[in-house]
Amino acid sequence: MDFADLRRPFVIAHRGGALQVPEHTMEGYRVAVGQGLAVIEQDVSTLADGGLGVMHDGTVDRMTTSSGNVADHTSVSWKQLDIDASVILGGGWPDGLRPPLFDEVLTEFGNRVLLCAEAKGKDAMAPMLDALDRRGLRPETVLLQSYSLADCQLARSRGWAVIWLGSADVAWAAAEDIGWIGLEAGQVTSAVCTQAHAAGIEVACHTVNRRHQRDALVADGVDAIFSDDPVYIAGDAGSRTSDLFARQVWLPGMLPDTDRGRFHPDDATWGSGGPDSVTSTLMGFLAPPDPAAFTLDLDLRMDEARAGGPTCCGSVLLTTDDHPYVPLSGASPGADGYRVLLRADGDLEVHRVTGGISTALASSTGGAALRTGSYVPLRITVSRAGLVARAGNGGTTVTVADTTFRPVPVVHLGSAFAGVRFRNLVVT
Repeated sequence: MDFADLRRPFVIAHRGGALQVPEHTMEGYRVAVGQGLAVIEQDVSTLADGGLGVMHDGTVDRMTTSSGNVADHTSVSWKQLDIDASVILGGGWPDGLRPPLFDEVLTEFGNRVLLCAEAKGKDAMAPMLDALDRRGLRPETVLLQSYSLADCQLARSRGWAVIWLGSADVAWAAAEDIGWIGLEAGQVTSAVCTQAHAAGIEVACHTVNRRHQRDALVADGVDAIFSDDPVYIAGDAGSRTSDLFARQVWLPGMLPDTDRGRFHPDDATWGSGGPDSVTSTLMGFLAPPDPAAFTLDLDLRMDEARAGGPTCCGSVLLTTDDHPYVPLSGASPGADGYRVLLRADGDLEVHRVTGGISTALASSTGGAALRTGSYVPLRITVSRAGLVARAGNGGTTVTVADTTFRPVPVVHLGSAFAGVRFRNLVVT
């Protein structure tokens, strides 16, 4: 496949998909390719011996157990760095991964996967072009990037397509025969896209991890979208049943509203929160077969609740799209749906959420208090007539005949003033 063959807009795995895999690692790229992603991105810097290292930052501090400047490393010392994957990304990723050299990426993926490589620094583009020529890559399979006009001019003079990052100057790009401009998502407008297309120029934007943002950008007319969560943004993520947290790795669309929570290897679960926090995390991989009528089953366990705190709870929020929700903030525009709360004392509540503002609809009291460390089954059934929530094997139940928001297919899990774990998520 060539770039010209891709249906617009297409998705670029930003840093290989940095919310799913350790960014800019061969292991991460392999996962991205295995997920069916057509385009993977590289950030390329020049090393002290003229080699080319792949890493986003100008230092190795954030990504590795070492410190110092990327440019001070040689190709040999580069391959001795230890990427701190378990700290940076968590989940089931081990430490001991190595940052790649650009030559390694070209050798394994060149002419097999579409590459979108950015020249980081003013001295990287020329050796990148030399490496592409030396490895025999076809120009149709590579899209280069740079914020530097001089870099873009050099790439074009040698026959390579390039994105001029940070520029919305369509006329100048056209005069320089630059076929792409690359903007931050917030800079994209339908007028810019229309002007660019009229000049034969395509528009890329970065970095987009929520589908409601994607939808607006697609409506504006973008041609390519960089995403840290490319499977989710491409629309290919979707699970209804299975042991979703058993592998202890981040799933597509598992995005922080407040934070991403953490995995618990002792019982292969995922959870969030603590006695002093209120949390919410999007579970974008859950896909009801019928968004207007479905049942969500899960098991909830409460740990370390705030002492004497009647508001301690685990929560399930069902929203109409994937706008982030920040509980109790009153500042979550676009977050519309229903929130089900299971409190430490066993009470069950259902709230309607409108623009992030939560209003209680119904509650059930007298349920058995949650025992620390024990799981309680929770079932939420959405129908065209309303919503029913049932907690515990005894069947503490709350029913609401509210159909304000339909459909409500998007699931967020969270907690308030307690550490909460979740497992056995099934949507039917």
